[in-house]
Amino acid sequence: MKQIVYGIFYLAILGIVVTGIYFLFLKPAPSCFDRIQNEGEQGVDCGGPCGKICLPSSIQPISVLGTVDVFSPLPDHVAILAQLENANIDLAASSFNYVVTLYGADGSTPVATFNGTSYAYAAETKYVVLPNEFMSATDTVSRADLAVSNIQWVPATEMGSEPQLAFTNILDTISPSGLVTVSGNITDRDVSAFHNIIVVAIFNNAAGVPVGASQTELDSIAPNATQIFSVSYPASSTVDVSATQLDAYASRD
Repeated sequence: MKQIVYGIFYLAILGIVVTGIYFLFLKPAPSCFDRIQNEGEQGVDCGGPCGKICLPSSIQPISVLGTVDVFSPLPDHVAILAQLENANIDLAASSFNYVVTLYGADGSTPVATFNGTSYAYAAETKYVVLPNEFMSATDTVSRADLAVSNIQWVPATEMGSEPQLAFTNILDTISPSGLVTVSGNITDRDVSAFHNIIVVAIFNNAAGVPVGASQTELDSIAPNATQIFSVSYPASSTVDVSATQLDAYASRD
């Protein structure tokens, strides 16, 4: 019994020494990657001193509205049009990746994939256009889908509100060379300057159904400033020049 008591005593002393050594010298310092809520974090490894925001359980993913449209403006080339929505009113996506997959005649075999990156303001609906992608003319496309991944969520206040950009003096023409062109002015009616302004043109038929899409890029635009833009696309007999739809999105400086 005496040996057992001594053994328990020495084990307790040893445990105290080992525990002290661990907490004094071996225990990792708190960080934003230790999967523990500590050091003033609002959640596990998010909020407080950590740059990552704590996402609410009710967060909605960036979704595709309707179908992904695929057009064939030229041989061996496709143009792709998709409409995306960020329905979160308190969260913006500073960046995200997307992959467009085109499927063959059987509807299940991928024949081409295209990658891209974009961003989305809080409560924003926007168009994404891949205007001139190479694809073999021998491949038949029956459908397409778009998958979003690697969304970098930030508070809506960090990116600000959706830019206030307005179109004026719009003119649609079809050239003798067979191009339909929409041109006009775009004005920054916001209090901020913007860079990398993407102007999207959706060319519709008389029923308002998209039959083509393209885009152009402007470097920058200052508050209350106006710039000229022009977007062209190979014309077809189904294009109704009076039904062209315009959209624009931009990053804040």
